[in-house]
Amino acid sequence: MKDLIVKNCADIEAKESGRDGNVFYIKPVVAGEDIDTCSAAFIEVPVGNYAFGFHFHDQSEEIFYIVSGTGKLRCADGDKPVKAGDMLCFPTGEKGSHMVSNASDTEPLVFIDFDVKASLVDIVTFPDMGKMMVHGAHVNAMVDIPKN
Repeated sequence: MKDLIVKNCADIEAKESGRDGNVFYIKPVVAGEDIDTCSAAFIEVPVGNYAFGFHFHDQSEEIFYIVSGTGKLRCADGDKPVKAGDMLCFPTGEKGSHMVSNASDTEPLVFIDFDVKASLVDIVTFPDMGKMMVHGAHVNAMVDIPKN
């Protein structure tokens, strides 16, 4: 860590993300410019949407804490309901595959996404899209998954 960090989530502007009509919002509370080995962001998922798409990390573990709302976790073991107060821990590799969607008809789903950054490069696989993201200090690229 470079310096002590004290931030209020209300002071951070949300960044819109998503694709193909799906949208969610990211408030990066602790990001790469602040800290070297981890990050934290508040994620807000509107009704009928999901965050990030189904994926897994090759090198980085992730933890989600559900702050408010209800959701559906798609994972390697199938679908599981999630609600406020739940902690979701994802190991590296296919066993840690995950995607969280909003299961409510009326309220947003809000969770905190805690990430441990890979020491050099992390490979994030999106099997539904047939894509892999190579992410590191000096690279951030999306490529097609090689066919065997």
